[in-house]
Amino acid sequence: MTLAVPTALSGPSPILDLAGVTLEVNHLGRAVRFYGQVLGLPLHHLDEPRRVARLGVNAAQSLTLWEPVTRQPNEPWLAPLRARGAGHLHLAFQVRPEDLPRCRTLLGTHGLPWQEIDLGTPDDPDPTLYFFDPFGHGLELRGVNRHDPRQPLCPAPDHPLTPDTHTLPVIGLREAALAFSDYAAMKARLPRAYGFAFAKEQEDRDFAQFTLGPWPEPDGNGTPHRWLYAWDAQVGLADMLGGDHALLEFYADVPAVAARVQAEGLPCVADAGRLAARDPDGHVFVFRPAPGR
Repeated sequence: MTLAVPTALSGPSPILDLAGVTLEVNHLGRAVRFYGQVLGLPLHHLDEPRRVARLGVNAAQSLTLWEPVTRQPNEPWLAPLRARGAGHLHLAFQVRPEDLPRCRTLLGTHGLPWQEIDLGTPDDPDPTLYFFDPFGHGLELRGVNRHDPRQPLCPAPDHPLTPDTHTLPVIGLREAALAFSDYAAMKARLPRAYGFAFAKEQEDRDFAQFTLGPWPEPDGNGTPHRWLYAWDAQVGLADMLGGDHALLEFYADVPAVAARVQAEGLPCVADAGRLAARDPDGHVFVFRPAPGR
C-alpha cells in the first residue's frame, strides 16, 4: 500500500489526549513510595524483575516508573525502539483550584522546597506550584477549570483516585515538556510526522506548545486540555529542564498516526492496537486507541 506524505494539518489532529508518562528513577521502591505517599497515586502494577511500576493518576491516565536494568527493556514490545523513560522531565499535574492552599501546606509538611509563580494576570491570576521529586524530575501543580465547556477526551474527575488528607490531591496529568536538539526541525516534524496540533510559541525563546486534542487551543488559565511542550535544551520556569529520551503515551486515531509515521520513515512497532514510534531526538511516542472507541 502506498501512503501519501501528510503535510501540515488541514483538519483535526489525530492526537486526542495525554494517556501516560514514564519516568526513569534510580530506586524503584523509593519512587513508588514518593508518588504514593506524596501525590497519592495508587500502585496498579509492579514488575519486580523488570523494575517497572505503574501508578494510576485517574481512570484514564497513568504514571509509569522504571529503574533501568542493563539490557532489559521497560516493555518487551518496545525493545526494537530502545525505549527508555524520561530523564529530568518537566511534568505538570492538574489539581482543583480550591485545593492549591492545601497543596502549599502539604508540600511543606512533606519537607519539599517549592516555589509559586503566577502565570496569569493581575485581573485573572493563575498561581502555579513547582517542586522536584527525589530523582530530578520537575513537577508542577496547576489549577484546572473542570466546568470549562472545552473538555479534553478524558475530562479531569471531581476528586483524586484516593482522597487522602496527607497527599497532594492531583486529579490528572496536564503536560509534559521535552527537549529537542533542533528546534526548527522539531516544530515542522511533530505536526507532519505524528499530527500534533501546533498551538503557539513564545516570542522570547524557542518554546512551542502543542494541544493534545483535535484542534489547537489557547493555553490559558484553568484550561482543561492537555499539552506537549517542546523546547531546546534550556532551563525553563523554576529551573526545570525538558526531558531527554522520553516515553510518552497518547490517546489517538492510531491508523491516522500510523500513516504519517510510516510516510515519514520513522522506526515504529505495533502491538495490540498500539503504535510506538521513535523520534529522531530519541523520544518514543506510544499511540493507543481512545477509551471506548
